[in-house]
Formats: sequence, C-alpha cells, structure tokens
Amino acid sequence: MYVSSLRCSEPVNVIKRRLEEFERLGKYNKTTFDFRPFLDLEIKATIETELAFCISTANSSALSGLKFQKSLEDLSLNDLSVGEIERLLKEAKVRFATRKAKYIKVAIDKFDTVERALKLDDFDARRELLKLKGLGMKESSHFLRNIGIKNLAIVDRHILRWLERKGYRFKLPRDYVKAEDTLRKIAKEKSLTLSELDLMIWFEMTGRILK
Repeated sequence: MYVSSLRCSEPVNVIKRRLEEFERLGKYNKTTFDFRPFLDLEIKATIETELAFCISTANSSALSGLKFQKSLEDLSLNDLSVGEIERLLKEAKVRFATRKAKYIKVAIDKFDTVERALKLDDFDARRELLKLKGLGMKESSHFLRNIGIKNLAIVDRHILRWLERKGYRFKLPRDYVKAEDTLRKIAKEKSLTLSELDLMIWFEMTGRILK
C-alpha cells in the first residue's frame, strides 16, 4: 500500500466526502472509500467487512486494518473459516490476529445481533453491539460511526492525546463515557457533530483523514 506524501489543503472537503461514504454504507450496505490524497487506495466495503475492519484495528494500526479490509473485497466473509480470516489478518500485519479472527467469525455468524442493533437509537445500538466479543466501547462506536451514526465518540489514543493538550485527562476504559461527554461538549461549541470532530482531530494529530 503506497502512502502518499501529499497533505490535503482542504481537509473539510475530505471530511465531507468521508461522511457521505459512511452514510452510503449505512443506507445501502455498500460504499467505496476513497482515501486520496492521503493513501493511493480505494476500498469497496460492505457493512460486514466494515465490522471486520473495526474489530481488526483494536490495538493495531489503521493501515493494517485497511489492508485487511481490502483483501476481503472479492471474498464472502460468511464462507471464510477462522483459519482463513487469521491468515488474511496476518498478511495485513494486524496485531493479535489469532484472537481477532475468532472475534470476527463469531460476529459474522451472529450478524442478527448487529442487524438488531441497527434498528435501535445510537446508545442502545452500542449497548447491543457490546454483547459481541471483540467489540468494546471504542470498536462499537467506531463501527456505528462508519455506517453513518454521528453522535458517538471513538476514544482512541490519538483522541486522548488531543484531549490532554486541552487539559483533560481520562483513563480508559473507566472514563470512556466521561471523555465522550467532553468531546460532545467541544463539538457542540464548534457546531460540529462528533463524527466531524473525530476526523478533524485525526487530521490534526496524524496529518491524515482515514476512517
């Protein structure tokens, strides 16, 4: 995967495009993510592969997760064995591949839990997803944001470091909801959704807008 040396001069436009991609995924169960100019990469995603992506990125890099999701484009997750998922995770250099392969397989096999969650409001949807192994608060929020839900925060290490710069200190997982409430307050002050704020913080902290 080639990482572009370009830096976007108009991050707001890229954020707008990404949010539109999220909404299409949630509405139509498919979308194409275009990561230019930050990565020379497009990924054809479904809700199922997006769930697998979000599980794969826990304690691992976003780039590895994207490489893993790219490898799923022409495959049926339902037909893959745990071993086959593990091999793809390892090829993408995703950390904890053995454990995550099992989590992904169970999540796909129990996709009725996901479908049930998607009929609920934001917070109830997240609570329902927490029933699946491998989906904590961050991963559940990540998945729901990536299918168009805008009112949940993805509190990861980049977000925590950004909050520390603003004078806020939180310890996860204990303070997840407190950190989210703080981010919600900041977003409101800036007239942003939590989804917009998250992508803006990622751009500020990493120089990229991924997902």
